[in-house]
Amino acid sequence: MSITPDRLRRWLCAAASVLVCLLCGSQKTYATDFFLTIGGGYSKLGNQASLEANVVFFQQLLADKHREPRRHDIFFADGNDSDADLQVLANKPANSDAPATDLLVALHRRRSGVSVTYRDHRVAHTAGPLDPKLIRANLETLAKSARSGDRLLIYVTAHGSEGAKEDRFNTTIDCWNNRKITAREFTTWLEQLPVEMPVVMVMAQCYCGGFAHSIFEGLDETKGLSSRPRAGFFAQQHDLPAAGCRPDIEHDEEFSSYFWGALAGHTRNGAPITGCDIDKNGAVSFAEAYAYAVTAGDTVDIPLRTSEVLLRTYSRLTAEKPGDAPNAADAKTAAAESAEHGADEQPKLVTMTGKLDGLLGKDNLISSHIVTQLSKTLGLSLQDDVTAVMKAYDDSRGRPQGRGRNRQGSGRRDLLKEVGGKWPELADERKWAESALLKSENQQQLLSELKQLPSWKAFDERRQQMETADKAADQRELRNVKLRRLIHALEVAVLEKNLPVVAKPEIVERYRKLKSLEESHLNPGGISQ
Repeated sequence: MSITPDRLRRWLCAAASVLVCLLCGSQKTYATDFFLTIGGGYSKLGNQASLEANVVFFQQLLADKHREPRRHDIFFADGNDSDADLQVLANKPANSDAPATDLLVALHRRRSGVSVTYRDHRVAHTAGPLDPKLIRANLETLAKSARSGDRLLIYVTAHGSEGAKEDRFNTTIDCWNNRKITAREFTTWLEQLPVEMPVVMVMAQCYCGGFAHSIFEGLDETKGLSSRPRAGFFAQQHDLPAAGCRPDIEHDEEFSSYFWGALAGHTRNGAPITGCDIDKNGAVSFAEAYAYAVTAGDTVDIPLRTSEVLLRTYSRLTAEKPGDAPNAADAKTAAAESAEHGADEQPKLVTMTGKLDGLLGKDNLISSHIVTQLSKTLGLSLQDDVTAVMKAYDDSRGRPQGRGRNRQGSGRRDLLKEVGGKWPELADERKWAESALLKSENQQQLLSELKQLPSWKAFDERRQQMETADKAADQRELRNVKLRRLIHALEVAVLEKNLPVVAKPEIVERYRKLKSLEESHLNPGGISQ
């Protein structure tokens, strides 16, 4: 067989490619994404089914959307122990076959309790229980094995506790057997990772905002920013409990469900999610997922991200902080930076005044999107003045007329007293459930007779009124929360504009890099599938 010049060129090219591969064989072609999921309760009493559902949803998201290579280590509840550790809602028929008993339960318990049961959790491929020692060992192993280009993504769906009064940002992740991981010790563990290794955190436990301060050395802002690239998204502020932990999975109103749902394209329960690609580049970033969670989340949460913590530390607002929003200024830093410009050269700072659209920066799509969407939800316009937002917030904080505020009473005691007058055994707090009157064949007749008692009508009407009042109170609370989120977003927009004025150039550069990490994607390069 003769060798043509064209064939010779192809062979030479192929040989050159093989040689390059051999010469570069010691180099890693593809970086690895390491995923660390920390989930579950502090005991079976706090290990709700929603926590399990969150982890399973995240596992499916990675299977559907993340390109290899990756490693996913999951530490959940009691790990691989076969004991019944997960709290789930007990099955209850839509139409009870014991209506009289149900009514008496409401009379004796004052509030209808949620019936729960327990089973072993079904999170597959767990690396072990929710144990601080195992999580620390996992990070230590990663610190030794990580290579250039690797990345760590941490997801926490668990419980958390407040920090001490004198150490308010040192909040906790509550672990199995009532052990804890504090934000400060977790930050110390992260400090062991390679200095160039990016870390992205998504945390949904109560008081998780304390962990946002892990961008500082030792969780201490006075020591300055950590040299390591570290970003995060947090369901709630450091001093507030978060929404989410439930024994049922039908309700998926929880920060990380919204967050991961934006990346998945559907909720944890399968409802489609669209419109999350804010910059229209064909992929949803972490920052865009955060924006969706903030604008769409029907919860009590007031989420935050690490870039906001940086802004509230190094930038400042010149207007008085609204309501009970977090402190947004470091007056000493601002004064020192302004002094450098001289008395006649002090640059003008943006204030929390004027129309909403006047506060929005053209380069900050995330904050602008959050402000735009929340304003629309709340019936406000970008042409409204900031004072309209403040007034709406003040109005929403007015004393509600529901949920225990009305002294009219439920009528429960009166009806229970009449029950005792006719059937003494049914009024006995300890033994009423053993009464033969509650046999299945007696249920309908007994219920009919209970409804004939003089206090029944008042009790039933009051119960319906309280249900209506509770729903109205929920709506008022949700409006209040979304107004607070809007105020926070407006503050962030102002703080971002003022940062170059009051902060040193190196801080401005660190802010730019932090935002870039927040705007990264589940897949490097922004490819979502």
